[in-house]
Amino acid sequence: MFQNKLLFTLFILILVFLLNNQAGLADVLEEVGSEVELMFLEIPVVTASSKREQPVTEAASSARIITSEDIRMSGATNLGDVLRSVAGVDVRESESGQHVIGIRGFADTAHVLVTIDGNNVFMYHANHIFLDWAPIDLEEISRVEILKGPGGVFYGGSSFSGVINIVTKTPKEIDGTQVNAYAGNWDKERINIIHGGSYKNLEYSFSAGRRRAKEWEKPKIPQEKNHHSVNHLSGTVILHPDDITSLTSSYRYSKAENVISSVCSPETTFISLRYDRPDFWIRMFYNNHEKTFWDDTFGVKDTNYEVEIFRSFGWGINITSIGGYAKKTNWEVRARKGELAGNKEDHDVESYALNIENECKLNEQLILVLGGRLEHYSMLDYMGLGRGSIIYNPSQRQSLRFTISSGYFIPSLFQHTNHGEAYPFALGNSSIDEERIVTFELAYFNQVTDRLKLNSTIFYNEYSDLIDNTQSGPMQNTADASQHGGELELYFLFTNKLAGFANYAFQKIRRDDYRDLEMDPEHKVNCGLRFKTEKWSLNTAFHYVDTYYELYLTSNPVFGRVNPKPAKVDAYTTFEAGVGYNISDKIELSAAAYNMFNNRHYESNSPNNEPGNWHTGDKIGRRFVFGANWRF
Repeated sequence: MFQNKLLFTLFILILVFLLNNQAGLADVLEEVGSEVELMFLEIPVVTASSKREQPVTEAASSARIITSEDIRMSGATNLGDVLRSVAGVDVRESESGQHVIGIRGFADTAHVLVTIDGNNVFMYHANHIFLDWAPIDLEEISRVEILKGPGGVFYGGSSFSGVINIVTKTPKEIDGTQVNAYAGNWDKERINIIHGGSYKNLEYSFSAGRRRAKEWEKPKIPQEKNHHSVNHLSGTVILHPDDITSLTSSYRYSKAENVISSVCSPETTFISLRYDRPDFWIRMFYNNHEKTFWDDTFGVKDTNYEVEIFRSFGWGINITSIGGYAKKTNWEVRARKGELAGNKEDHDVESYALNIENECKLNEQLILVLGGRLEHYSMLDYMGLGRGSIIYNPSQRQSLRFTISSGYFIPSLFQHTNHGEAYPFALGNSSIDEERIVTFELAYFNQVTDRLKLNSTIFYNEYSDLIDNTQSGPMQNTADASQHGGELELYFLFTNKLAGFANYAFQKIRRDDYRDLEMDPEHKVNCGLRFKTEKWSLNTAFHYVDTYYELYLTSNPVFGRVNPKPAKVDAYTTFEAGVGYNISDKIELSAAAYNMFNNRHYESNSPNNEPGNWHTGDKIGRRFVFGANWRF
């Protein structure tokens, strides 16, 4: 307890010190090139907060941006490893092909909404997605927007603790053909081809790729396999009828083998159509997930249709945004083998929502934001939530924001409707209520000097009606909880060739059912350096994650809480390094090491010698990857 208080006190002291020693910090940093300095001073634009472009300093919720250059320089071979460095984001690698994501706790992937270009990409029957088998590759990504805290005004029930919006490159951004190939130990393979171009008022792009690797440990149960793989392809066409209008059609498909705890083989299809004009857009989206698991013993399918419309308009000192949303989902589970072979369940649910938000810019320094959402869901009737922010920008270099927001988590279709006729585990309960969250957040941004940025946040969350997702079921609302925490982020620009970052996150949760047991890591530290010349690039990153206790098997809420006692995961550290060399403007070679010092550790659900803890995560090892990128 003393250590926790000491670390949190240190967090506050560092913040106060930095705010009062701006001149001293400037003196120890050398002069930098003007072009690089201007890029460092640039305020990024975010769309995830209010579904329209706005400076991140004017967003109503905490948002962080990862650019395509950040991804390339990181040397990461999957999106989970890219997200590790963001303060407040929890990433747990349970197996080689499974990274589980959370924001400020609740790292089961169900409580975070993941979107690709605004389209929901999770499995509706389970309310989660594992990014490792999403139909997208790193080289297709333009930026990743991370929205911390409930984003329900524009996203509804699946954005309980945050939103991760993946924005892909347009065909014009791709502009040509790129082949990327990576290979390493543990049978690691990743290869893809991406092409983008244009003809008159038409843009087009396509991509295809394959990912494969060996698992860190041998199978623990017969259903697990030694290797996992993902094959994916996509295509996009954008038509510009005039200078201000675009019509975008896209298709994404992936087929994976032995992912999701090494026992599932899912097939995913996304089809979207979007119409855009200034301050107005409408999107239509179809997604379909089909998977078999437990050696083809069971099969699950969910089919989803969505339509959303958005309109914003300015009047005087106000910008008002109005949206409408409708969704219809069908899901089925079928027993394909065993005693229940041939049995099937089939359920339909619908959801409709209206949202409105108004931003009032009283002057150049003060912005008031207030919004709300009303949603009707088949299983829960009517639900409402809201968000209000006061944003004060005393100068272009500083921003202070206070936000109160609420959100809810809609139980998955498994949790609500599974009767056990085909899948006799994880029984649902049609009477359970949505989980609720209310957040109070104070955030501060300061461009301390031309070479130092600071972000700091403190927050307090109240949770109610948390669901106990047992393996046997039926599911129940069993607990309320409270959480407090904070984040400190520093970004350095030492010279026009050398940059660095450091961040610290603290969170403490108290649940009615587990009291002061650390259900999420209380302390996390990330830091790193980046060095870049015309030919060479070098990236290093260090991560520390505190001890915590995990409630669900392999962080998979469908499998549920089998063990009556949470599994302890010991604190661990990892160190990553990557180097790249440009042979020419078109060819780059790279090498990267993950967990370089081979700190063998569990990140999710260690065996812990607990009876009944039968389906655990793997002990993470060291991986080297070598790559080549050819652009033509």
